[in-house]
Amino acid sequence: MNAEALVPAVDRTTTGAQVEKLLRGLILDGELEPGTRLREVQLALSLGVSRNTLREALRGLTVQGLVTHHPHRGVVVTDVSEEDVADLYALRRVVELAALHRVDEDCIHAMRAATDAFADALERGDPVEALECDFRFHRILVEALGSTRLSGAHERAQGELRLALLKLDRDYDPPQVDEHRDVVRALARGDVAAAEAALSAQLDRAAERLQLLVRVKESETPAKGAAQ
Repeated sequence: MNAEALVPAVDRTTTGAQVEKLLRGLILDGELEPGTRLREVQLALSLGVSRNTLREALRGLTVQGLVTHHPHRGVVVTDVSEEDVADLYALRRVVELAALHRVDEDCIHAMRAATDAFADALERGDPVEALECDFRFHRILVEALGSTRLSGAHERAQGELRLALLKLDRDYDPPQVDEHRDVVRALARGDVAAAEAALSAQLDRAAERLQLLVRVKESETPAKGAAQ
């Protein structure tokens, strides 16, 4: 189904932030599936907003990794392949392991707080908030490098992974909070080698799990199409 058929008309005074929130909700709720093309002219007309307002919203969604600009397809709801997952986690691995050598007490405290928030979100059964807390933990770590370029590259990688994780991996494994705590405890006692081992294991496990889920989804898609 076309994206414009799913969106409601809004008041013309609606801001880009409001349109962004509306589209974000449709994407995260699964109304707009990965790979769906967001045609600018038709979508702006369906929403009843200007193209500039829509473009502002799409820029925000792009930063979050929920939509992607393709040279020949325009803007589409982000979808990642098994190879994309491997590349994105490889980038995260390099940047995050390097950051472990630069953390200070404030960083460790912030990582501990993000882990506590992660655990709380899981206990409340809120997978969207849990993922954001998970991502916050890793962003705080990377900020220790003090590089806006590296933080930006890392945040874009997280953004591309966000939708795949929300669509395919809403059932977090119980060990994930403990994995975060292992990293924090090792850093708190000054054992960077142990922190590296714990973080490497965490990222490798997450990458393998998501690659498996993407592979299963890709193998099921043709079968579903044939049955219809």
